[in-house]
Amino acid sequence: MKNKGVNMKKINTVEEKMSFTYLIGALFVGFAFIDFVMSWTGNNLTYFLGPVSAFSPLIFGGIGYTLMNIGKN
Repeated sequence: MKNKGVNMKKINTVEEKMSFTYLIGALFVGFAFIDFVMSWTGNNLTYFLGPVSAFSPLIFGGIGYTLMNIGKN
């Protein structure tokens, strides 16, 4: 029995592969999160940056976010 007027189409699935820059960006964001949490416990992971270490989670997170957005394209 044929269905008149009904088009049967295959649904194509698109697999998105993570690019290298996206992966590096995700690692930066992860490190920024860990650095932020550790700073609340009193441990400074980025002591070698001196006074800039207070802003290191923002810096690493910003770099990671930028790399992740570059990696999407």
